Amino acid sequence: MQFLLLLASLASTASIALAVPSGWSPDTAKFYSTVAKEIKEARKHHKNPALPNCDMSRARLPTTDEPLPAVPKGQKLLHVTIGRGIQNYTCPSSSSTDKPKATGALATLFEASCLASTYPFLLTLLPRVALHISKPPYPQNSPSSSPGSQVGIANPFTFGPNDMPIAGYHFFDSTGVPVFDLQADGHAAVEKISGVPAPKGAMKGVGRQSWGAVPWLYLAAVDGSLGKAKSVYRVGTAGGKAPPTCEGWKGNDGDGGVLSVEYAAEYWFYG
Repeated sequence: MQFLLLLASLASTASIALAVPSGWSPDTAKFYSTVAKEIKEARKHHKNPALPNCDMSRARLPTTDEPLPAVPKGQKLLHVTIGRGIQNYTCPSSSSTDKPKATGALATLFEASCLASTYPFLLTLLPRVALHISKPPYPQNSPSSSPGSQVGIANPFTFGPNDMPIAGYHFFDSTGVPVFDLQADGHAAVEKISGVPAPKGAMKGVGRQSWGAVPWLYLAAVDGSLGKAKSVYRVGTAGGKAPPTCEGWKGNDGDGGVLSVEYAAEYWFYG
């Protein structure tokens, strides 16, 4: 996908962006205002502006004060996606002395490769925007794993009148292994190699689930993984962190079971 197509499809929302409806968050307003300005600028210089060259070599992996390991030698950027979903947690009790335990995640991955190479500033806003204006497209009490199948969804989240193409899905298999199932690059099973805290300015979450942003991660494909992706970086995280303790733990249904915390993030795939 070449992202100017998205800008063009958002042209009809340009006036909305400049008006900034009262229900929009500052991040959402900033996103649409920037899109509107890009459209205006393109129209100034070209009656029918050509689509930008989606040159993935121009995309730069975000960094923080605590760097993740560098991209392994010989690997090239395959895809950049926006993940939108849930992080799942359980607690052994409702005591303040116990801490929530991560039990997996479910996310839909939306194609953002050309955005990363052509409009990186807009890319950095998308996890925040996604968390504000969309809901995970599957039940909050979904299990943390989906053995033998993809995570199905009914409707992707939208930006204005436009659907971002689905690039794939992220879930944990029945043995607890994180999996990225990409439509273009196959099924990549991975393991965590390294993680660093999200930057201080990261979006903590939405509503009552504002416990913080999940860490940035470097993941590597495990032996036997069939997909093209050999390294995965989770960066630009928004939300997803569990409460600090299990005190008053109720879970999704008030029965003390799984608690699903909404999150969004950028996922960069190399191979």
